[in-house]
Amino acid sequence: MNADYFRHPRRFPDNVVGPFYTTGHPRGSADDPDSPLGWCGDCLWCGAPEAEAPTLYAPFDETYTVTYFVRQPSTPEETQGAIASALVCCNGAVRYGGMNPEIIAQLWNNPRYCDYIATESGELKCTVGEDGRLLPFAQTIVDKLQAEADRQWKLKQGRWWQFWR
Repeated sequence: MNADYFRHPRRFPDNVVGPFYTTGHPRGSADDPDSPLGWCGDCLWCGAPEAEAPTLYAPFDETYTVTYFVRQPSTPEETQGAIASALVCCNGAVRYGGMNPEIIAQLWNNPRYCDYIATESGELKCTVGEDGRLLPFAQTIVDKLQAEADRQWKLKQGRWWQFWR
């Protein structure tokens, strides 16, 4: 399984080995002796991903404030939970680094959730650069998808002056 997924440079280190993971970033600085070194998770600690796949994530408690996978899904139901957890994460901190086209399709072939997307010819293309950021082509896809989602939302809302209907 190790060779079957992308090694994201911002993968939170406490994640268990496997294709589903959460992101984080190093905090502190080696140049600042008063700054604690370590990692900070990117997830906002809202509990939404954990609610979708509670057996896959570390449980919240008084000292735990970081979202990360303690185990990878091993059943179709758990895989669906992991997919749902990525889709409900509001800031894209839950990701799929694997190459399974079925899972990528369920994540809408969207670089916001996937380290690989399927091209029109069916080949997989990596969406993330060495710095952990989306590559320009992938960011363009995310921006277009977000613009369309915003447009659809506005269509459903009507005009601001039509609130009295």
